[in-house]
Amino acid sequence: ASIPLKELEQFNSDIQKLLEPLEAEIQQGVNLKEEDFNKDMSEDNEGTVKELLQRGDNLQQRITDERKREEIKIKQQLLQTKHNALKDLRSQRRKKALEISHQWYQYKRQADDLLKCLDDIEKKLASLPEPRDERKIK
Repeated sequence: ASIPLKELEQFNSDIQKLLEPLEAEIQQGVNLKEEDFNKDMSEDNEGTVKELLQRGDNLQQRITDERKREEIKIKQQLLQTKHNALKDLRSQRRKKALEISHQWYQYKRQADDLLKCLDDIEKKLASLPEPRDERKIK
């Protein structure tokens, strides 16, 4: 029983480590982030979630303490619920991002152009000889 206890502690720790970022992303809701336009929002942690759920099933079969088995089951359900909620949110964000992607890329291009312009101005200002002529700076 000591081996499953150590495994149980590791399982609990691993689930907690996965639940925290899932919860953080769920808290953001359907608010779009820049990454929503840049990357494929595929299920980043799909494999990890499945692996943890399988480990939980395996532990439940090997642990005789009914209370601990119930704890594992509850944590598995929580993980599955959070993961499903996050998949739904990502789907909504993906749909939202697709709807406004044209405007987003136009905005992004304009913002990049403005940043390039500011960089050019900074370079020109830096290349002015000392003492600087106020008229040239303006």
